[in-house]
Amino acid sequence: MKNIYVLLLFLSTGIGYSQIIQKSSCSEKAYEIVEKALNHMMNLEFLTARGMADAALIVDENCGCAKLIIARVSSSNKDFGSRANKLESIDRSKLSGEEKVWYDALSTSDSEKYSIVQKAGIDKFPSSPFIHYLGTGGLNYESYKTFAEKFPEHASSAYNMMSYGYLRGEYGSVDKEKAMEYVKKSQDMHDGPNAYDSMAEHYASLGEFDKAVENQLIAFDYSTFSSPYQPKLREYWRKANKEEVVKNLKQLQSDMQDAIIKGDNEAFQKFVHPDIIISTGDSDLGKFYEFNADDLEVDENFSWDTFEVEDMNVYFSIDMKTAVITFYAKGGYTMNGSSESYDLNGNLKPNSKFIEYSTRASSVWVNTNQGWKTMHSNFAPNKGKVGLPQN
Repeated sequence: MKNIYVLLLFLSTGIGYSQIIQKSSCSEKAYEIVEKALNHMMNLEFLTARGMADAALIVDENCGCAKLIIARVSSSNKDFGSRANKLESIDRSKLSGEEKVWYDALSTSDSEKYSIVQKAGIDKFPSSPFIHYLGTGGLNYESYKTFAEKFPEHASSAYNMMSYGYLRGEYGSVDKEKAMEYVKKSQDMHDGPNAYDSMAEHYASLGEFDKAVENQLIAFDYSTFSSPYQPKLREYWRKANKEEVVKNLKQLQSDMQDAIIKGDNEAFQKFVHPDIIISTGDSDLGKFYEFNADDLEVDENFSWDTFEVEDMNVYFSIDMKTAVITFYAKGGYTMNGSSESYDLNGNLKPNSKFIEYSTRASSVWVNTNQGWKTMHSNFAPNKGKVGLPQN
């Protein structure tokens, strides 16, 4: 995030900062950075916290707190080193007392042992905000309220979680006003994206997607490259602009059918994604097959006279990344080189080449990094009607 790139400014501001960990193994300059890194970590802004921890290690390669931050926020992917590997590289004996408590807590995956370590740490360091913070977590909303009351100057992350508690009725009845009040408190205390992401989520849960987009954009602005806030931003935008999305999808469906009928491969390519295999079931009721450019070749057995789609309806997945369009297709085609065709009941009709076409259909579209792309379609004749000719 953008704070990663201005770390040196922190070293020269001279602004006083209340201590989260009261005593650290880091040098004075590195300590300034890790305090801010801890604040970001507590607010779930792990990318910023990791960047600051790396910067602290440049200032002081023996900064134990920075190493603990990295162990906490980094991936446990074996290719990048597990948390256990990161902890093994830390000399516990050189850590401060509070850091040792955190080291021991990070070293266990057993919740009971973790609780024992944290409570023992409270006995040793009763005034340490960070050791008390280790006792918060998950859906224990009372723990956030207790922490905020005891350490209001470090309560940004707690206020954020409390806002969810009020929105979900964890403190009694659902209180939307309190939820917004507390997430705003978090924003006022801490300059970071997480509280804006939370406020956006609150507005989205209330169906106010315009406000959700507004707040998610602020969160996204903190890190526009590879941002963890981008997916939600896109989702909220789609929901805030659902009518426009539906209109565009209907047009895409209509344009794609036009390209298929005309056998126009160049026009068809804008509806496909190179990594998506398209499955199709035609109205001749044959087997499903994989649809590709070869299937755009004009069938020599018949020629389309008219084709149009109507009565389209669009249905979305929860995140609006997948859409199902249902519609009806009607028109007519002429059999080539034959004096026989079928009537609307599927019976042979002598001395006539024109066949009326009437089907119901559905298609699946996926929102990708290249826009909406088709994934599946299925056509079937309407009851008593005719689809494509059967071979």
